[in-house]
Amino acid sequence: MAQRVKDQFSDSQLRDVARLMGALSEVSRLRLVRELMRGEQTVSELTEATGMKQGNVSKHLGILLVAGVVSRRQHGNFARYALVDGTVAQLCSLVCRRIPSESGLP
Repeated sequence: MAQRVKDQFSDSQLRDVARLMGALSEVSRLRLVRELMRGEQTVSELTEATGMKQGNVSKHLGILLVAGVVSRRQHGNFARYALVDGTVAQLCSLVCRRIPSESGLP
């Protein structure tokens, strides 16, 4: 059985998964993903929704952008960010349902 699992995913795919998981391994970035699950937003809107500083929001959005988690679209003077597709939202929902909301995990 272990051999079948190994054959299902190439080393390249596993590297891409590790890169994605790395991008999602920070609470601030997950908070941004949670907000973007509600729809496309600007840095200002995300700053207000999360209580994070604008510089931190921009920095973390940049990491998510490079990782292919979010897209950026210029709209007049503002950049609007959105989740690229529903995959990350599904992944977050799946994992969050498995963990009690007040789990006390670090």
